[in-house]
Amino acid sequence: MTDRLIEQLVNDLQPKKPLVDLKLWMHCTACLAMVSVAILMFMGLRGDYLSAMQNGALFWKPGIFLMAWIGSLLLITDISRPNGGLRKEHTIPLMAAGTLLIWQFIVQSRQLSLTDMTHSLSDGSALYCLSVIMGGGAIAMMMAWKYWFSKTASRYPTLLGALAGLSAGCLAAAAYALHCDHDVALYVSVYYGAPVLLLSLAGAILGRKFLRW
Repeated sequence: MTDRLIEQLVNDLQPKKPLVDLKLWMHCTACLAMVSVAILMFMGLRGDYLSAMQNGALFWKPGIFLMAWIGSLLLITDISRPNGGLRKEHTIPLMAAGTLLIWQFIVQSRQLSLTDMTHSLSDGSALYCLSVIMGGGAIAMMMAWKYWFSKTASRYPTLLGALAGLSAGCLAAAAYALHCDHDVALYVSVYYGAPVLLLSLAGAILGRKFLRW
């Protein structure tokens, strides 16, 4: 009787496929490519791309968010499983991204006054910038949530959710940086950083609620 009852209880159970890190990387890289192509098709590459290549803006600005994106994905793979834990070396890309932004503040402080930097925040296209990064990041996060995060079993659900938002926001910011020609470090910090932080906060809230097990 007991054996028969056990058989009935487990009859409908389906074994879960193990998480494969490479699939997450492939999925997120495909998302990055699709968002980048969409932005370049509908908005275009920044008009001053030649001078941006010469002064490095076409490289350092997307580079900040690409490094943060890579770092967040590394940390995501660290803690997606029950026995997972953060690896210190996987924070290096995030620290490199922060260092690159600080370096730009130092370089630009020799060329621009504080007034000039602050004046960049009054740009009328800032809302457009915020909307594109927020919207693109939200779509990327929803896709990744269905594909990866809903299948995880992390001991750190809130952190995992925050990293989901961080990675998606950085992905969208890196893609949008190919179009945007506003290169003042303060502008980038505020109008790129704000949607990334909001997505991270939203991810943390969702992770705390839906990724607990």
